[in-house]
Amino acid sequence: MRAFGWLILILSIVGLIIASNVFFIVRQSEQAIVLEVGRPVSIINAPGTDQAGLHMKIPVYQQVEILDKRNLGLDIEGIQVIASDQRRLQVDAFVRWRISDPLRYYQSFRTERVATQQINTVAVAAIRAVLGDVPVPEIISGQRVALMGEIRDNVNTELAKAGVDIIDVRIRQADLPQEVTEGVYNRMRTARLQEAQRIRSEGEERARLIRAQAEREKTVLEAQARETAQKVRGEGDARATEIYAAAYGKDSEFFRFQRALVACEKAIQEGTQMVLSPGAIGVCDQFFDSARAAGGPR
Repeated sequence: MRAFGWLILILSIVGLIIASNVFFIVRQSEQAIVLEVGRPVSIINAPGTDQAGLHMKIPVYQQVEILDKRNLGLDIEGIQVIASDQRRLQVDAFVRWRISDPLRYYQSFRTERVATQQINTVAVAAIRAVLGDVPVPEIISGQRVALMGEIRDNVNTELAKAGVDIIDVRIRQADLPQEVTEGVYNRMRTARLQEAQRIRSEGEERARLIRAQAEREKTVLEAQARETAQKVRGEGDARATEIYAAAYGKDSEFFRFQRALVACEKAIQEGTQMVLSPGAIGVCDQFFDSARAAGGPR
């Protein structure tokens, strides 16, 4: 019984080894190439077919190469590009690709690592060629979509016989190199400072003109006001003279009395100190006497 058990165990191990070399699984996201002594003889689950599942091969004589059926991505960073206006750019791009013909792909590249290197080389050359024919503003914001389409078409044309389909090429970032960026920023800063100084100078000149105009208008208005005031004052004095003359003609004595009071009031203001003799009680008598003398006898 013990010998029989060992026989069963050995047979099971041998069966597992044989099964692992005979059967293989191709997933839905994969495609396989069956080789006979390194020569491709069949393709399983190629694009456009649905052959995923369990398959068989002849051990040792046949080998299977599993390839990806999904869309693959490739990041390309730090591409140095010289645009048509002789300005340098540092471009980061992204390539989306897939295996469209497994047989040609295997014959051209054998492995995905070699395929990625070749696609990277072709894509970098296409990016430099296309972007080198346009100025920087068109790359940054003008015709980027059209340029990416042209790059994709050029890469597809170059890899048409390699079994690879380039789905899309995207420019993720296109910037000036760091040293160039600093120079551009410095020039922009200098230009903005010059512009600010120009605007400030124009503003100051405009302010001087406005102030000068205002001063001229002020001088004219003051002169006109003085002229008007003098005219009104002259008319008032003339009218006052007429009134005084009319009043004097009616009652000259009262007019002299009133003028004497006015003269006395103007001569003796608040806070004026006077020295009078005991007999000089009438402070304004002198003004009254002068007024009578000027007017003649009553």
